[in-house]
Formats: sequence, structure tokens, C-alpha cells
Amino acid sequence: MAQDPDAESTAPESVGQPVAAQPAEVEQPADEAIAPESLDPPVSAQLESNETAAFAQGVPTVGAPVPETLLTGDSAGSGKAAPALESARPAPPPDPGTGLSTIVEGGTNGRLEVALTFDAGADTGYAAEILDLLRDENIPATFGMTGVWAQENPDLVQRMVAEGHQLMNHTWDHASLTGANTGMPALTPEQVTKELTDTEAVVRDLTGYEMRPYFRPPYGDYDEASLGYLYDNGYYLSIWWTCDTRGWAGWGAQQIIDYCTTNIAEDEIILLHVGAAAAGDFEALPGLIQFFRDNGYAFVTIEQMLQP
Repeated sequence: MAQDPDAESTAPESVGQPVAAQPAEVEQPADEAIAPESLDPPVSAQLESNETAAFAQGVPTVGAPVPETLLTGDSAGSGKAAPALESARPAPPPDPGTGLSTIVEGGTNGRLEVALTFDAGADTGYAAEILDLLRDENIPATFGMTGVWAQENPDLVQRMVAEGHQLMNHTWDHASLTGANTGMPALTPEQVTKELTDTEAVVRDLTGYEMRPYFRPPYGDYDEASLGYLYDNGYYLSIWWTCDTRGWAGWGAQQIIDYCTTNIAEDEIILLHVGAAAAGDFEALPGLIQFFRDNGYAFVTIEQMLQP
């Protein structure tokens, strides 16, 4: 399979419903360089029809969904640091005290919710257009943010925060923690700390925003050692996904819509990318939004999804 321009790997295969916030199993050793298997149904099963897949699970709505209200700031796009909207953000789940960052694959609150997550680790791509669409649709989203991307796109990072989107630490330069998908040596504890803190510093200087404890693993790579390093740096939640759109691999809009609307759960985390090579992700957004809205889902950030 072609590598992701942001170089995310496909997700591990699901058995039944996605499991939320469980301690992670240790992955394949890094020297085997084996990417996790997909959480999604087999690709062949997704592409047999040209029509958008029907709603696959009649999960009843339990409890009230989190409102889709966006927060706005006059400083968005102004070139000045936008005020961090910490007071409006929900508190993160409590630290489980395991000593390892917990892999999160969804919520457990019983609500019909979907979190659109966009990784920003390559070029600027469609970031501005994605933000325009999210604003017009009144949808909050979550962005996996590398320090390099933030440094090169300060106005867009400020706009993300000012418009109420969540940011997750995605390392400084999209380095694999384990080297499983890059063939590089695993990062040392000191290297992991630098990747995290340098990214924090750029985002904090631009916006005042605090990304801890939310982390998005580049390439989806992690093992027991790296989960320990993340935990030691205050990142006790590592955010995975229920569907990787594979826009980075050149998939088109309808292919993505079909794939990510089949065998869905009551709490979905969709992995997308902002880069130009993932044009299908941007083009699929209207169809994905329509599908989930038509089926009663609320659009939330990751931190909203993890509320009880």
C-alpha cells in the first residue's frame, strides 16, 4: 500500500464494536516494521457498490448529544495570537495512572457522535478550505498538529483555535515513535520529549492553547516503551480512529464515503488529512457530513466525545 503523505498507517482490525479508552496492547516489534491492520471492514467489501453504503447499525440515541456550537474570535486570521478558549473546553478524562498512554478508539457515553480528525503534517493543502466548510456547517473538528506545520502556517493554527477546534500533539516533524513504518531507530525518551515540547512551545506561543493530554501517533506507530514516554510527558491519551479514509493513498470522494459509512459504530473517529495529496478527503467532506447528520449523529471534538 502507498505511504501516507503525512504517513499515517492503516488502523488495526476491529473485533465487534470499537473499544474506547482501553490500555494499549504492545504492537509488533519495531524491527518487523509491520503496520497495524485496519480497524475497518475489508476493502473488497467496501467497493462492491457505487452507491453510498446504507446506515449499517441501528444504534439508538442515548442521552443528549453535545451541541455543535462553534466558538469564534475576532483575531482569527488576523496574524495576532488568538486567545485560547480554555474556559470553554471540557475537562479531559482523569488520568488512569497506568504509567502508559491509553489508546482511545471512541467514546463510551452511548451518544451518536462522530469526530472528524484531520492530521496536519505535510503541506498546507486544503486546510483553509476545510476550515471554511467546517465554519459554514457549524462543525467543530480536531486537528493532529505537528510543530513544523504550525510554524509554517501560524494564521491557520490561530484560526483553528479561535473557531473552537481542538488541537492534538502530532510530534514536531511527524517522526515515528517506534520506527515501525519508517525503518528508522525508535526514538529515545529524550527525543520523544523534545518532539512533544517543541511542538507545544510553537502552538502555545501562537495561541496559548494547551494540547496535553491528547496525542495522535504519527503512522499509528506505538509500543509499550513509547506509550510510557508519552505518559511521562503528560500525554496519557493517544487518539486512534475507527476509519482511515485512505485519502492519502489517492482514494476518491465516493470511495471514501462508501468506506467510512459501512459497519459504523455509535461513536466514530474519522482519520482525514489536510494535505494536497489527500484531495479526496476534502472532496468527501460534504458527503460524509450529510450521511452522519441524516443518521442522527452530532459532530464533536475528541475531548467532547470523551465526556460522560
